[in-house]
Amino acid sequence: MKTSVLGTLAATALLAMTITACGGTSAPATGSQAATGAPAATTASAPTPTPTPTPKAYTAEELSAVLAQLQDSSGRKLSVMASSDLAGSIEQGKALIASMDVQPAECKEMAASTGVPALDGVVMAAGQSLDAAAGSMTMLTLATGLDEAFVAGTAAQEQQLAACSAMTMTVSGVTADVTLTPLDAVGTIPGTLAFRTDTFLSDGQVQSVITAQALQQGVLFTAVAAGGESEAEAVARTGALLDSAAALLK
Repeated sequence: MKTSVLGTLAATALLAMTITACGGTSAPATGSQAATGAPAATTASAPTPTPTPTPKAYTAEELSAVLAQLQDSSGRKLSVMASSDLAGSIEQGKALIASMDVQPAECKEMAASTGVPALDGVVMAAGQSLDAAAGSMTMLTLATGLDEAFVAGTAAQEQQLAACSAMTMTVSGVTADVTLTPLDAVGTIPGTLAFRTDTFLSDGQVQSVITAQALQQGVLFTAVAAGGESEAEAVARTGALLDSAAALLK
C-alpha cells in the first residue's frame, strides 16, 4: 500500500474518530443501579460512601513510554510520534476536516467541533506501525486530562454512529460515500466502542478502517487499523493494542 493511500485511510479514520470522540466512552453500570437504574432501597443505615479514586494524571512522556513498549501483530515496536509531529498532525487533520463537504452536515459539525484534540488541557501521545509488505497501518493514541463533561457524555455515542452511518464526503472536488458500522467484541476492556469505516471510491475500490475507543483509569485509548489480511485480522490488531496498553497502565 502506498504512502498516499495510507494517508487517505488515516484521514478517513480521523473523521470517524472525531465524530464519536465527542460522545465520550461508556463505562459499565454496576450493582443494583445497573439492574434498576436507581439505588436499591434499604432499611439499614447508609454506609459511608467510598471516595472515588482520582485517576492518575499521566504526562506525555509517561504515555509515550507505554506506547514504546507495544508491538504490532508482526512484532514490530510502535514508532512513537514526537509531540511536535503529533501537534502538526492534529492541525493538519483539523484543516482537512474544515476543507471537506460532509453530508449530513451534522456529521462534519461533530467532527470539527469537539474532538479530543480540541479539548483544553488534554495530554496525548501516539504511536504507529506501517507495514508496506502487508499493506497495513496500525495506530494507537492515548489521551488523559479529559474534562468531566467529556467523560460523562455517554448517551450520544450510539446516536452519533446511527446519524452518521451513511455519509458523503467531498474533498477537492472528489466525492466518496462513507459508512460507519458498529462492531462487537473488539478487545476485552468493558465499554469499548468499536466500528468499521468503509469509504467507497469512484473507481470501485473500498477502503476500510477499524476504530476502537475505550476509557480506563482516566485515559482514553483510540486504536485504528487498516489494510492487512482481512477485517478479522485488523479487528484482532486493534483489540490487542487496546488490551496491551491497558495492561501497562494498571
